[in-house]
Amino acid sequence: MYATQRLMALIDNLGKIYYFPLKINRLVDDTGGVEKYQNIGELSWNESEKISGKIIKIKWFPRDKKANA
Repeated sequence: MYATQRLMALIDNLGKIYYFPLKINRLVDDTGGVEKYQNIGELSWNESEKISGKIIKIKWFPRDKKANA
């Protein structure tokens, strides 16, 4: 099962922490709106981010909804 806006909103409303895989072609932004959305598979990761992840915005999800990839 992949992350969908509807499913993530439902789980958010329950106040739960959750993990979902994202499809490799999902458009995301890790620049805070400085650059265009890109496929998650094209993101660059530094050594720290490889361990702890990074905050991303998923295209078409609500503006205030961020995810840790």
